[in-house]
Amino acid sequence: MYTVSPIPLISVIIPTYNRASILSKAIESVLNQTYTNIQLIVVDDGSEDNTEELVKSFYGIEYLLQPHSGQGKARNTGLKHAKGKYVASLDSDDTWNPTFLETCLSILEQEEFDFVFTNWVQVINKNQGFDFFKTSGLLTPYLKKSKNGWVMLSNTELRQLYINACPSPSSSLVIRRSSIITGWNEDLHIADDWCLLLDIILKRECKAAFTLQRLWFKHIDGKNIYDGRNYFEVLEQLYIKDFNKIIEIYSDRLTKKEIKEVKFIIARNIYRYTINRMINRVNVAESITMFKRAFSFAPFLLFAVLYKMSTKKAKKILGKYIEGKKQNTLELINISELQQQLMPSCID
Repeated sequence: MYTVSPIPLISVIIPTYNRASILSKAIESVLNQTYTNIQLIVVDDGSEDNTEELVKSFYGIEYLLQPHSGQGKARNTGLKHAKGKYVASLDSDDTWNPTFLETCLSILEQEEFDFVFTNWVQVINKNQGFDFFKTSGLLTPYLKKSKNGWVMLSNTELRQLYINACPSPSSSLVIRRSSIITGWNEDLHIADDWCLLLDIILKRECKAAFTLQRLWFKHIDGKNIYDGRNYFEVLEQLYIKDFNKIIEIYSDRLTKKEIKEVKFIIARNIYRYTINRMINRVNVAESITMFKRAFSFAPFLLFAVLYKMSTKKAKKILGKYIEGKKQNTLELINISELQQQLMPSCID
């Protein structure tokens, strides 16, 4: 699929586990890219379905099989075989717009960024989705810096942004291979891509950029590491267990102020999580222990959390997350209209 060429090679890694029924769409969205100098690697994380047979039905794909070890390990297995100047990793239930790689490579080559990431359509059903960046609001403070469709972020801005949250899941990223330090973290439940980027951001000066262009589609099939889970399960896995690991890994590279910010975020989410569990009488003793830990981090934050959770507005927000009704309040995008701009195989 790739050739010796003056244009840079991009290595694309697709980790997958028991998704033979939908994997072909992800593969086809890579094969249909307008940028063609691609090394496509599919890492089978010990699937028990016909994943191997499916992948080998396509021409020019490198198929790697490993014992079931998780998505972080699968991505790193692909990384070991990557030959490209740039690396991208597409989740096996997501799909790229045909111009995804071309658009990202253009700005990477012009500005020599360490990594770039793009906006996406969060698909909620066959016909509808929403603009993730617009809905989340996480990147709104940086939009005034937009130039030619891209927002450039300094190392200071990247530290501030990524210490609080990770706005760029693996499917949204194209990374300069020489900028990757340790790869995806294999010990985390959800935040393996978060640690990949924190390694780059916290260990040396770097710069990156993002675009509001919606260049890929994130699907929810019930098996997603993040999006297919209950809101409070995500709080536990990502903002409690993974955050604690992040503090452990990077404590020597964070300032006292940054550590305080991280502990503040942990405390806020522990309060939300444990209060919900205690209300529903689930593992009350464990919840009380976690609650006390949050109180040791940020005692005064408890009152703010309780106030917000007691208001009607907060109850509605939590209800929409818990009951899966959030889509009713979103500004929805008609996917069939977007399909007209894309190759038929790029989205369901």
